[in-house]
Amino acid sequence: MADHTHAHTHAADRTPAEPDFEHGAFDEAFWDNLYNQRTTVWSGNPNAVLVQEASTLTPGRALDIGCGEGADSLWLAGEGWHVTGVDISDVALGRARAAQQALEPRTPTVNWQQEDVLDWTPPAGAFDLVSVHFLQVPPDELELTTRRFAAAVAPNGRLLIVGHSPSDSHASQHPAEHRLFAPEPVVAAAGDGFEVIHAEHRTRMTPDGDERIDTVVVLQRR
Repeated sequence: MADHTHAHTHAADRTPAEPDFEHGAFDEAFWDNLYNQRTTVWSGNPNAVLVQEASTLTPGRALDIGCGEGADSLWLAGEGWHVTGVDISDVALGRARAAQQALEPRTPTVNWQQEDVLDWTPPAGAFDLVSVHFLQVPPDELELTTRRFAAAVAPNGRLLIVGHSPSDSHASQHPAEHRLFAPEPVVAAAGDGFEVIHAEHRTRMTPDGDERIDTVVVLQRR
């Protein structure tokens, strides 16, 4: 996904057609409806942690899981990565393709792919960077999905997972769509084949000046 900044709508303010964040199934229909109802869902900027972490790496093959409207994928491609951007929503991918075309005449190459990423198995050992930002993974599926994503990392490649931290002072106010997790279960699920680069709670500032705490995990395959 692009930089994770958007406004939440209270139930009383919601139009009948607008996606129900409080009780949504978070399937393809939910996300398509969300994108159809909102002209802009994310900021259009790449996630700051991705920029910080990937800027130190030699470009190779990158997988952007839950790519949304494509800002992270397009930033990586602009940095010389060969990128596959995957999302459940065809509407989001349509916006990603439009954003890609708008960058002409120097249009970065991204392979856009529609998949339900919670059920999809990426090619094993195929990517030098696997990036997952704010993907809404149910707690009982966190271990399985992390293991699946980790398996896609090539030798010496990196796995980057960022999500909302339960240490965030606003954690109790997060709507139901924000599945919070700590670094430890992500590291454990990835397995012993990885060196831990970062496994921490990291502070960021929102455009409104509010402080948020995210879980940031960066692992390198041995």
